[in-house]
Amino acid sequence: MNFMNILAIFIGGICYASAGFLKNYARGERFNSSKISKTLLIAGIMAVINSFLGLDDYRGLEDLAVAGAGQTMLIEYLLKTIHGLLGSRSQRWLS
Repeated sequence: MNFMNILAIFIGGICYASAGFLKNYARGERFNSSKISKTLLIAGIMAVINSFLGLDDYRGLEDLAVAGAGQTMLIEYLLKTIHGLLGSRSQRWLS
């Protein structure tokens, strides 16, 4: 478990969150701290999971950052899909 590897994966998630923020900002949407907080939480969880599983040992820092962004996006989309399939009307967590 290397701190730099965990940080690289988390930075990838931060880059994904930042891209989403900039996209919404360009559309005129107001800053929503809960949306970005959830994305950063997912990025942090993914960084720790990757480290515990040892998946961060076989890649360079750049690859880990890209993997972190991709994993964060994938998990976020999966959570939104599951939420939609469950038919809940509340969008408080995943909106």
